This record gives sequence, C-alpha cells and structure tokens, in this order.
Amino acid sequence: MILLRLKITGLLVLTLCAGCQAARLPLSPPSPEATTLTIEATALAAGEFALEGTTNLPDNTRLTAIALRHLVPQPATAGEQPFYSVLDYQPVTVVNGAWSAQLNLWRVAADGRYQEAWQAQLDTLELVAQPSATVQFAVTVAPHHVGAALSNRLTQAGRQRLAGVLRVTADGEPFLWVDRAIAVELPSGQTTPAVDLLARTNGGWGDRHLLVPEPPLPYTLTPLNERQTNAPPTPGELLR
Repeated sequence: MILLRLKITGLLVLTLCAGCQAARLPLSPPSPEATTLTIEATALAAGEFALEGTTNLPDNTRLTAIALRHLVPQPATAGEQPFYSVLDYQPVTVVNGAWSAQLNLWRVAADGRYQEAWQAQLDTLELVAQPSATVQFAVTVAPHHVGAALSNRLTQAGRQRLAGVLRVTADGEPFLWVDRAIAVELPSGQTTPAVDLLARTNGGWGDRHLLVPEPPLPYTLTPLNERQTNAPPTPGELLR
C-alpha cells in the first residue's frame, strides 16, 4: 500500500493506493438537493385554467395558486410603476410531491357581460389603465408558511438552494415564488346574469352596508331649558 500526498490549489487530498484500486476520502458531505417548485398552466374553457406543478417541499405544505394581470396607468408618466389585478386565487397543499388548482379568470357583470375583476371596478375606482397582453400565473408560499415548510433551510447554504424560487418582501420577509406568463385575451361575450345579485356584489353583502333611513317620530319632542329631576344635584350644579 502506497500513501500519496498531493497538494492542489490549497486543498489537501489523500489518496490510498492498493494494487490497482484507489479510494478517495470525501472532503465534505455532498451538497443538498436544491429546492424545486414548478408550475404549468393549461387553458380549459373560456376564462378557466388548470394549474399544476411538482415540488420537493414536504407534503401538506400550504401553497397559493394565483393569476394576475398587470395594468399600466394612463396616461403613462415616467417612473410610474404598473400595478396588477388579482383575477383569481386558490389555496392548495402539496400531496406526494405535486399540487394542482383550477382558476376562473372571468366574472359575470350585472348585465351578463364577461369581465375580469379590475374591469368591474373601473367606474368605482375611476381607473384608466392599459392591461398587459399576458396573465401571470404563479404559485407561492406565503412568508408565514415558509418557516414551517423549510425548517432549517433558511441558512446561508440553504439560501443557495432556494436561489431560484426565494423572494423577499419589502419588510425583509422571505417567501417562495415561481410564475409563468401566458398570453390571454380579455373576456368577450355575455351570458344570462344570475338572479341573486347579492352573491356577486360587495363580497355577498350587496347594499346591506348602507344605512336605512328611520321613519319620522309620530310626536314632537320639546327640549327643556332646565333639568327637572328629584335626583341629587351634580357637582357642576353646586358650583353655580
């Protein structure tokens, strides 16, 4: 058996040679597998999309599938950032390394027209904006769920594993995000509106947030100039 000591670029490598066989001692444990999170979107019917993907996050990890359309305010001004409208979202969980969801991007207006959420609020928000030609489909792990899903992966080495999917909020909280942009045309056509308008306005509350006028009193109350009571005088009355 011959012991060879080789020094290569500052690393000490020990090689044991016995006959024609050689074994190399490991310098460090193998690097952990990178965290994966994928998404695919498939168009179903008008305005409906099926989303699915795979991940090596633990089973029962809570995800959120979401569809966004970016809007550019009009008239556009230099330096002004576009904003977005949430068209639909659905909470999902990881099962056997996979997840799936189904989103409906269209809503039915009171007159039966198909619209996206932001189109239904144009008059209320006094919004004038140019929609993007694509819809951004994404799956995300919210900041308050990241800790339970990743346990001790958020170390410095762990962040290298998450480089492809890790994002940070404006407050510095980490979350996971992966998306895919697909060209989706704006809604067209119309259908028969539902009879129950309350279920489609104001989150199902309809106009019940408005105050109902009370009927007038059947008699007239005349305020008294002097307090008339047999109760003991108040401290303020004693100081007069």
